[in-house]
Amino acid sequence: MCAEFGPEDGIDPRYLIDSQYYQNENLTTLRLSSEVSSEVSSEVTKIVTMVITGEMSHPVLQSIQVVDVETEGNGQFIRIVVGHHSTDLAINERQVLMELTKIQGYLRSSIAQRINHKRVPAVKFRYVGLLESR
Repeated sequence: MCAEFGPEDGIDPRYLIDSQYYQNENLTTLRLSSEVSSEVSSEVTKIVTMVITGEMSHPVLQSIQVVDVETEGNGQFIRIVVGHHSTDLAINERQVLMELTKIQGYLRSSIAQRINHKRVPAVKFRYVGLLESR
């Protein structure tokens, strides 16, 4: 027998094992989500580029290029960063974001068809303006 009481004394051991198990599972989930987010970002970049350049006929959307895809909120949101190279069209941020918002549902369903996740993240956009020529 023990002479002193410890923090676990009087607690059913079954509850201690369960709480330790769930704490370790959450850590594993967090590690996996950070590893998967880079894979998801590259895949979403390909999908969005194909949809915008191949399937959309609006001139504003045709001149847009996907710069980056960022995951936010532990994978709950995808922020698509876009810009444009063409100076032929007079494009402003409001116009680009309005056209992207119109196809937001279509983009999300295209992403859902091609990535294997239980829940598809919500799509947000950010416009960075005119991109430098390479």
